[in-house]
Amino acid sequence: MGITINSYPVEVKNANTSRFAAVLRRAPLTMMTVIFTLISFRFLVHPVRSAAEAGIGFTAPGGITIARVAFAAFPLALAILAFSSLISARWRLAGLYMALIVDSVVMAIRILGFWLDHSTASAPLLAPEAVLLVLSIVAIRLESAWLQRQRNISGL
Repeated sequence: MGITINSYPVEVKNANTSRFAAVLRRAPLTMMTVIFTLISFRFLVHPVRSAAEAGIGFTAPGGITIARVAFAAFPLALAILAFSSLISARWRLAGLYMALIVDSVVMAIRILGFWLDHSTASAPLLAPEAVLLVLSIVAIRLESAWLQRQRNISGL
């Protein structure tokens, strides 16, 4: 007596698929929340040391404040927006588009920096950024399909 995959009920297959899709739909927003929160707190707590590790030096206290705003406030705001989109089904698709746009712009500016500054010191960051980009595209497609199914179900 053999059991094949086809002997399992369709509902079980769909439940497993839908759970995996639900995780994929949220993955980019989770990644963005974690990454930007870590960046923000690093520059919020130790702006001079964090900037020095990247080769940036400050000559005035005002520069440190500007660094906190640029390197801590903006990433923290993006992390808050990503987290808000993550926990709100209504705003999830918009959050995924935000993740796609932010990641695309970051990658484009990084590549532009390679060309203009003749430095590829941050090249290893392109790999996780590319993963986030692909996950964002997949998540947008999955979320759009999920929303369409929800509309079809409620419209019946």
